[in-house]
Amino acid sequence: MTNPKKPPRKTAIARAAAAKALKGKKTAAKKAAEKPGAKAPPAPKAAAPQPPAAPVRKGPSEDLIAETILRLLAERGPGKTVCPSEVARDIGGSQPEVWSPMMQPVRRIAVRMTKAGQIAILRKGKPVEDVDDFRGIYRLALPAAGSEEA
Repeated sequence: MTNPKKPPRKTAIARAAAAKALKGKKTAAKKAAEKPGAKAPPAPKAAAPQPPAAPVRKGPSEDLIAETILRLLAERGPGKTVCPSEVARDIGGSQPEVWSPMMQPVRRIAVRMTKAGQIAILRKGKPVEDVDDFRGIYRLALPAAGSEEA
């Protein structure tokens, strides 16, 4: 049964006919080169070798992300959690095209901070067992008093 919203798939015969039709066509550059007295297009100039530039770092520093996580958790108070997107929004503003790319760096820093015992990563209200391999929605919290996370 075909879906009325989807266009029909091309058959092998239709694909071969389309390829054959395109095979004989000339591009504008080839046509211009065949004209009598036409100049050949200039060869691209090779760029002069330049010394390697210092790597350009995009986005906020790791220290800024870590400080923001700790600040937001301290503002919330003990027993409260913070969504990682809140951290990214606090740094990048409300525009999704700005804060959304920061989600992976926030996760990476959160994992590092969890290993150091500074914060806890929670899934469904419980600390994750393996901070290097967890999936899905998670939240950040200060570690519970008396527990050693490593």
